Amino acid sequence: MLIYVFDIEVFKFDWLIIFKNISTGEYTAIHNDNSAVKEFMTEDKLLAGFNNKHYDNHILKAILCGADNALVKEINDFIISGRQGFEHWFIKENKAWFDSFDIRDDMQQGLSLKAIEGHLGLNVKETSVPFDINRPLTNTELQEVIKYCKHDVDTTERLVKIRKPYLDGKIALGRLKDIPDVKSLYATNAKITAMFLGAEPTERYDEREYVYPPNLKKELIPPEVIAFFDQIRDESIPDDVLFKTKKKIMVGGCEFVYGWGGVHGGLPTYQEETTDKRVIVNFDVASLYPSLMIRCGYTSRNIPSAAFYEKVYHDRLKAKKEGDKKTANTLKLCLNTTYGAMLNKYNPLYDPLMGRSVCISGQLFLTELVMAYLRDCKTIKIINFNTDGVMFSIDEDEMPKIYAINEEWQNRTGFELEEDKIQKIVQKDVNNYIMVPIGELYDKDGKPRWKVKGSYLTYGMSKVGAWNINNNAVIVKKALAEYFVKGIPVEKTINECNDIFEFQFIAKAGTKYKEAYHFVNDEKIPVQKVNRVYASKNPIYGKLHKVKASDDSEAKIESLPDHCIIDNDNRLSIEDVDKQFYIDMAHKRINDFLGIKPIKEKKVRKKSMATKKTTETPTSEGMTFLQKLKVLQDLMGEYAWEKDGINRHQSYKYISEKQYKANFKAALKKAGLIWKMETLSHEFIPGVSDKMHLVICNFRGQLIDPETGEREEYLFSGSGADNGDKALYKAVTGGHKFFLAANFNVAEDNDPENDADEEPKSNYTPPEKREEIKEGLLDKDGAATKMQINSLKKALKLLRAADPSQEEFIAAIAEKTEKFTNIKKKACETLILKVGEMTEAAKNGERKD
Repeated sequence: MLIYVFDIEVFKFDWLIIFKNISTGEYTAIHNDNSAVKEFMTEDKLLAGFNNKHYDNHILKAILCGADNALVKEINDFIISGRQGFEHWFIKENKAWFDSFDIRDDMQQGLSLKAIEGHLGLNVKETSVPFDINRPLTNTELQEVIKYCKHDVDTTERLVKIRKPYLDGKIALGRLKDIPDVKSLYATNAKITAMFLGAEPTERYDEREYVYPPNLKKELIPPEVIAFFDQIRDESIPDDVLFKTKKKIMVGGCEFVYGWGGVHGGLPTYQEETTDKRVIVNFDVASLYPSLMIRCGYTSRNIPSAAFYEKVYHDRLKAKKEGDKKTANTLKLCLNTTYGAMLNKYNPLYDPLMGRSVCISGQLFLTELVMAYLRDCKTIKIINFNTDGVMFSIDEDEMPKIYAINEEWQNRTGFELEEDKIQKIVQKDVNNYIMVPIGELYDKDGKPRWKVKGSYLTYGMSKVGAWNINNNAVIVKKALAEYFVKGIPVEKTINECNDIFEFQFIAKAGTKYKEAYHFVNDEKIPVQKVNRVYASKNPIYGKLHKVKASDDSEAKIESLPDHCIIDNDNRLSIEDVDKQFYIDMAHKRINDFLGIKPIKEKKVRKKSMATKKTTETPTSEGMTFLQKLKVLQDLMGEYAWEKDGINRHQSYKYISEKQYKANFKAALKKAGLIWKMETLSHEFIPGVSDKMHLVICNFRGQLIDPETGEREEYLFSGSGADNGDKALYKAVTGGHKFFLAANFNVAEDNDPENDADEEPKSNYTPPEKREEIKEGLLDKDGAATKMQINSLKKALKLLRAADPSQEEFIAAIAEKTEKFTNIKKKACETLILKVGEMTEAAKNGERKD
């Protein structure tokens, strides 16, 4: 069967189809001629397109069924407006058959053909002929449309060749079940997998009847995690609300985020290297989701036999062991696609209970493993955690404990752990890291052995998941890897590169925007919606902007240089590129990995002649690390600390966390230091009271001189008694506040717990005292802040809810303060406290009038 790539363009009075024979390279252009299209399509042809399932196929069917130009344009507009082509009345009533496949299937959403052209280094050109032109095309215009339509067909052909392994995989899987090649090619990965497994659609209504696996050690899993997943049986929570919720907890000093689609966690801005005494290890579960389906019985109930899926699993392992890569990869397609298909309601494999069970149980089994590590190993530090793996560092003499835990876990669950020994980890966050393995940096083919994850480091075509391509600022990503892996300065990597395509940005306006423009010499110049741009040294070139179709609002196209030069037809040379921009970008990203934030420059204000002299603010320039520490302590001791927080329930004032952090941040900036704090561990101790648990947290803080790298380390603790996350929050907040108070000269009489100067409180406020409160509202001090007024309003709402009989009192407050617009600070604070007392009294039944 001959394969033809095709593309269609539609105008009000014209339509054009370009067909290209992949074998011969011959083009066929047909313009406004239904008969010629019918004659061309009589041969045995297989059509390939980009997004043709949703657009071109419907237009072609309409033309084959005799639609005139006006009707073709109507169907075009129907689809462009967001409707499905098969919903149009003409397509419903008329049928035309031909074989085709869509190369856009199983590709990352939002990736346009023009953007792909840019990332591939091809010319990025759009026709200048407007699609809303209200007359027939001239011959010149038609020739231009033909030229650019051919260009898009060429790009589609190139994609077909690039994705040949993907197409071959679908064909090979189909042939194992005697499915015709054209049917396999037309199907997505999920659809061909459903056909291969013989799935039949079945209505199911038990998505939320999840049952914990019997071999799961629930007692090891934090109770709040179990409580989170127990919500699946709470029918009062709608599906569209429940399955969007997440749960954050601290595990071994690392924040884990649980959701209904998976779990992840990672230490932010973290670096570590293996030493003689301490090792870094990563354990991944081999084929976790297929293993869960087989071991726990989570295979879709819509297939005739779960045993067949298990056979596919073992056949794949056998082929892999024997070196039969083709068979192994073909069967891997089926195994890896089944899970996602079970949660797709349009797929015959749709079985949401089994899909949910796979994801929930996978998270819980891995959590149980990590909690066992933390229970038995004192020196372990969790670095990164996800649904199918965990990375940590640990003293080497504790590794036998790890292996013992792994053996018990593998024997009980049936899962297999794969180990990677790591020389170095550099991690910005859970989604951006570079992992350097122990041993040689390159394999025998010269390919890097280090692993990278995240937009800061990855480029090229994706190796896993939906197909994608991203070649934006490749040189910066390479420079980061060379710097972190081998210590090569980014200046060297960037300055020595003369491949201009490694410096490109593909600037895309997006489907919600109707047009784009470029500032050149402060003048708006209309440009294409997709452009290849470079950083330019010429200041006349500005950024690119986009115009929204819905309301004509304008915005900058994100993540571009301040000075962009457009080069859609590849005419520029490396001399036209401002390499310093990419060097600066690389340094900024290195700082992002290290947690170093840039110091914002203060705007210099011109002082008038009448300006009073002020004390000079110390500057850190030229100081040693110890001198900077002294500046920090002096500044913290000089602040006018104020008890700006009010606890309405227990009626006392305190120095708020906000004030501590704000002052500390300001002092750090003036001293030229940065601060990093991390949670080393936390422990829940039950039985503090009937309702509470005690949480004890240990922290490590570091003061760092960004200029010299010198640092000073502090260890401190905090505790809190309450329920769940609230106790943890109190421990973190309390530990930080008391640490700052003790180490950085916060005056003792401003101790947040020193309330000796506060008057004793009572739970009852007599009517005459309330009048005194109202009379004192307009004391001669500063006006209450917005935060104080909001706190007062909230306190009055709580009082109204606790004791509706106080409505007259509340109204009097509103009237006296002119609807809360005229009230002093001191009076507002006093009133908040007293209203809090009245609310507590009402709740206790002590006073209701």
